[in-house]
Amino acid sequence: MAAVETEAETMEVWNRETVPTVMKIVSTRLPQRDLISLLLVSPSILRNLISHPSLWLVLDFHEMNNAGDRLVAALSLSRYQNVKHINLEFARDIEDKHLEIVKSKCGHSFKSIEVLNLNGCQKISDVGIDLITYNCPTLKVFSIYWNVRVSDIGIRNLVKNCKLVIDLNLSGCKNVTDESSKLIAESYPGLQHLNLTRCIKLTDKGLQMILTKCSSLQSLNLYALSSFTDIAYKKISLLIHLQFLDLCGAQNLSDDGLSCIAKCKNLTSLNLTWCVRITDQGVLTVAEGCRSLEFLSLFGIIGVTDKSLEALSSFCSSTITTLDVNGCIGIKRRSRDELLQLFPKLKCFKVHS
Repeated sequence: MAAVETEAETMEVWNRETVPTVMKIVSTRLPQRDLISLLLVSPSILRNLISHPSLWLVLDFHEMNNAGDRLVAALSLSRYQNVKHINLEFARDIEDKHLEIVKSKCGHSFKSIEVLNLNGCQKISDVGIDLITYNCPTLKVFSIYWNVRVSDIGIRNLVKNCKLVIDLNLSGCKNVTDESSKLIAESYPGLQHLNLTRCIKLTDKGLQMILTKCSSLQSLNLYALSSFTDIAYKKISLLIHLQFLDLCGAQNLSDDGLSCIAKCKNLTSLNLTWCVRITDQGVLTVAEGCRSLEFLSLFGIIGVTDKSLEALSSFCSSTITTLDVNGCIGIKRRSRDELLQLFPKLKCFKVHS
């Protein structure tokens, strides 16, 4: 009898202490979908998991169908009242009407949101941005890649509702103009990461406003923007904290403009693919000024020669791990072995295919 009681007590302790501890450890490593499935195993597991708020800080509906209805249903549950990260990247069936319901019925659940990913949600408009950010005073990261419905009105709604944004991705938002640049520059002086890829309506004037006022930028993506000129590019020198810069396709960038960019001494990643006006002169200033470079693409630039490689090797041989000189017909020492002699830490020889 005593043995039976001892075994029963042991099992009670196991169920009360050990199982919950193990479940918490395991559940923190599970994808959200598996975590939800785990709730259905037993009432005790459900109670145990729900009792840990840290497990319910992320809502991940990326690439899911019926994402709008799923979002509304999830935010109506008390366990998501402190959610910090919502991922709707390429989620389907999410529209402004869903966000209107979220605002009216679940707005309290947005008070702690820090990360909001709406990439590829093409049915969300400027109105939708206002609806979903209305109750997001703590939002820090906002991404709405590839949404041609977004205009300056949407950006105005964003800056009105969210004052703390430090990471902004507007890649592919082709209808934003210099008015958005002005709003960003005036509202987010502490911005650290900005992606303006293919925002083709922006001009030198708009970019200059951002570069002048957002001096904390660490990452700037200007991929596939061929209309900017040295007038704007020279202002990049103001970004003393800049580490990542993508200028792929900057057809108007000259050696003079690049020499100003070379003043960004903290640069570790620089994409100069198809910057066709660049020559050895410009690359030499980069080699001398940016001695922490780890990633550099000169793909397609016919004006650079072996002199560029020699300069880069002299100043950056101990740091560069990725170097793409494919298509640089002026460079003769382009074989893998020859590049490794100049850059012994090189691991990646091709960025573009």
